[in-house]
Amino acid sequence: MGRWIDVANPEYGVTCATLDAPLAEIGSLSATMLGSRTHPEFWRRHIEPTQKFYSWVMNNHWGTNYRAYQDGLIEFRYALRPHAGYDPAAASRFAMGMSQPLVSSARGQRSTISLKLQIDQQDVLLQECKRSADGRAWIVRLFGAAGENRKTSLTWTDDTPIKIWRSDLRELPLERIVTQVEVPAWELVTLRIEAMNT
Repeated sequence: MGRWIDVANPEYGVTCATLDAPLAEIGSLSATMLGSRTHPEFWRRHIEPTQKFYSWVMNNHWGTNYRAYQDGLIEFRYALRPHAGYDPAAASRFAMGMSQPLVSSARGQRSTISLKLQIDQQDVLLQECKRSADGRAWIVRLFGAAGENRKTSLTWTDDTPIKIWRSDLRELPLERIVTQVEVPAWELVTLRIEAMNT
């Protein structure tokens, strides 16, 4: 799993965020099938509706270059959150908050760099935000947490006009976005945002 798994019906459910053990099986323990690595016909093709999931804290079911055991104490952390009805964006926000807690290094001083970005869709999540390597823009990564394609508008809360560009890992302005940003379901979109007066 990426960060979370959820068991829910239309009225209530529970989200499990796993911080240290990202492997899980749904419904039954079936990954113990010998020969499944070289014979995919053994793989499960369908999973019946279920409320059971199993966390695999360690896995050595395929050839590796490390020992099949580890010494000492090992910590595996999970966080559970009961909720009303299934909401994938809320589950993503919860799991992101658990796995990426807010870290501040200001030590009592106010930062001279401030981000005043507003996203008009609650299920489009800010995954990452940082200054660009050239220092002239913000690099923003948005995640489509709704499980559906979304279009969102981005604005600066102090009404500063901004230019938004689709970007990539090189942080270059690739394609100008003039209206709304399209964020596909379960995908990341990288943007370069520049203030018009810079």
